Amino acid sequence: MDGHKILVPYNFTSNDEKSIDLVIQTFGQHQDAEITLFHSYIPVPDIDVSDKTVMSRMAGNLNYLRQKINELEVEIKKAKDRLVGAGFPNEKVNYVFKPQEKDTAQEIIEQANKGKFTGIVLNRSPNNIRKFFTLSISKKVIKALKNLELYMVA
Repeated sequence: MDGHKILVPYNFTSNDEKSIDLVIQTFGQHQDAEITLFHSYIPVPDIDVSDKTVMSRMAGNLNYLRQKINELEVEIKKAKDRLVGAGFPNEKVNYVFKPQEKDTAQEIIEQANKGKFTGIVLNRSPNNIRKFFTLSISKKVIKALKNLELYMVA
């Protein structure tokens, strides 16, 4: 497993914590393994709220959403620190925190291809009724990235 470059999509859930546990257990002894945490968020729109009374009411909500995005970036940095604290060299643990331009699955697929990763850690929520009707993110990613090693966390 030496020389592996692993992508970990991260969405701040308990399953994502399990993904980090899996990475620590599987790659913790491999000092040359490179880990990248990835999260894409829906950006807050830029709306001119300066002159309109109704629109100015939205300013507080938009600021709240921007603050939440900043808090998520702090959390992904904590996840990175957790990996470094578990023994991974700081220079081998990265994170990508970016505005979402496509659907979540496409963002993950694009990041995996762009970063030339050799493996990806995916997790899923097994009891989500919505996934009965739509193709889940993990299935879309698996279908598109057949060449990568996949590590699943349930």
